[in-house]
Amino acid sequence: MVQSSPTIPTSPRQTVPQSPDNAIEVPTSLPTVATEDLEEYDDDGDSAFGSAKSDATDTPSMTSSILKYREEYGRTYHAFGSTDHWGPNEEDAQEQQDMSHHFWSLILKGDLYVTPVNNPHRILDVGTGTGIDAAEQHPEADVKGIDVSPIQPSELLGSVPDWPKSYVKSFRALKPGGWIDCSEPGLYFESFFGTLGEGHPYKPWGTAMLEAENDAGLSFDVAPYIKGRLENAGFINVVEKKVCCTIGRWSQDPWEKEVGLWEQLRLKKGVQFFCDRRFINNRGLS
Repeated sequence: MVQSSPTIPTSPRQTVPQSPDNAIEVPTSLPTVATEDLEEYDDDGDSAFGSAKSDATDTPSMTSSILKYREEYGRTYHAFGSTDHWGPNEEDAQEQQDMSHHFWSLILKGDLYVTPVNNPHRILDVGTGTGIDAAEQHPEADVKGIDVSPIQPSELLGSVPDWPKSYVKSFRALKPGGWIDCSEPGLYFESFFGTLGEGHPYKPWGTAMLEAENDAGLSFDVAPYIKGRLENAGFINVVEKKVCCTIGRWSQDPWEKEVGLWEQLRLKKGVQFFCDRRFINNRGLS
């Protein structure tokens, strides 16, 4: 079933200069949010991203509040901030997120982002997850990592209450010539071979996930709208790239085979993590 069913994440990657002076056409793909020359933006709690107040600005200054978790359904979830993220943060979930990180690394050919940033001064990494990769790659830069828990995934789908407002805030925070780099997976599954009909389990599962997140006010259906929302926020020269990722090792192409293997592993290990909280709290399922 999995071997004949590729998924199309429709993962738009936008690499966007704010200033016409830096209007450079570049190829794009899928990583974390990276910015150059991030301007100070003084706002303790931002409803666009979910409110949270903390003194944590870098790894050494992470406060104890972000390490306080709450337990639901035998799993632990973040207690920091006001956004109820769908993902648990126990050890198994951390392992799954490390799988996801490796998957995205394969997609990006080892890069964290594709913006043409040279010698960045300041970087805001939104959705830092389990690692501090941006800080390690740019020791010369002031890197700030933001997340609701020190293990959550770098994808922000299902986490942001107001996406258009979040892009407006990002636009205001960047200096002219700064860049925003976004990546999100889609939740739509398709097949090259016409074998993924309406009766396939992927179809109702994907629909149920979208409905559950909408009930929570935190949409999973993000990827198709990133480009338009960035342009509406004022960004220029928005470049979008959609990457098709297979599930399983059925492809004859070595790179696609490896990507498909890791996509299969991370989905197999993570499907219950994706579903538990939203299906129980928002859909009344068990």
